[in-house]
Amino acid sequence: MKSYLNHLLFLLHFGFMLSYSAVAQDTTFIHKEVKPIIKGSLIKTPEALGISPKVQKAINEMTNPPINIALFGVDRRNTHDQSNSDVIIILSINQQKGQVKMSSIMRDTYVNIEGKGMDKINAAFALGGPQLAVKTINQNFEMDIKDYMNVDFYSAAKIVDALGGVMIDVKEAEVPYLNNYLDELVNIGTVSKAEHVSKAGLQRLNGNQAVAYTRIRYVGRGDYERTERQRSVMVALFNQIKNAGQNMFPVLASQVMPNLETSMNNMTMLGFASGILGAKNKAIEQARFPLDKQSTGKRINNIWYLTTDLKATAVSLHDFIYKDIKPLNKN
Repeated sequence: MKSYLNHLLFLLHFGFMLSYSAVAQDTTFIHKEVKPIIKGSLIKTPEALGISPKVQKAINEMTNPPINIALFGVDRRNTHDQSNSDVIIILSINQQKGQVKMSSIMRDTYVNIEGKGMDKINAAFALGGPQLAVKTINQNFEMDIKDYMNVDFYSAAKIVDALGGVMIDVKEAEVPYLNNYLDELVNIGTVSKAEHVSKAGLQRLNGNQAVAYTRIRYVGRGDYERTERQRSVMVALFNQIKNAGQNMFPVLASQVMPNLETSMNNMTMLGFASGILGAKNKAIEQARFPLDKQSTGKRINNIWYLTTDLKATAVSLHDFIYKDIKPLNKN
């Protein structure tokens, strides 16, 4: 029981760190130094968070509703930059059922951003930091998110290495792109030599290789499969750490928590984890939104957006989080 508490707490911190690894798709920068912990803050009134009276009423009428947390991966060169959140995941924790769900939101989704108008959802973080980013998710998808986490993706590579790597089934078409991103690390001076992946198939990736894997975009269905790679690495790591025993806690304390930006304190996160101790369902359920059937790519003013019926997408998202209805996508 106590061991599983450590595992769940680790997931809350580290699962997001892996989600960030895809952020560098449009930039080759990686921090050379691990930054100190950043304590984020949010104004948590319903109005400031964009939680409507309708949503508040619906949540209040539920028995033990899931707790939803926004996970952002922000493309920034230092902790003071306000850049696009190219990774957006809603982590839902159902304490009663012992369920953990990840809902990826496509970064190019065309939404309304308060004070800006219609734009890509990933622009909200650059325009107004985590406060506006959380508010944008809540307003467009009728959510009740009150907390967020964000982390420099460089830390994800450090954590993968600390765990001894992660097992990933790499496709033949992905190998050259993965190695190309590893070469970029050499070009910017992050590493002196690229440790290339020599073949396809199930294999153990080190930290930099895992980060490179989740950056791959130009294979398969582009950004659609990129979000799948993010979740694949997260799930693989979670499955690995479930059996790691109590030795996981020092890793969490020394290499995860110091690099985490969050609006939550450690006791709050421990409370989330303790609520699902002993649950039978310890697997991560995952989905990507908007659904294929509810979205289409469109150029507006010569910029590509993923347009969607926001109301229909909100319903599909709610069905997954609150009703255990698994959505279907092409990938």
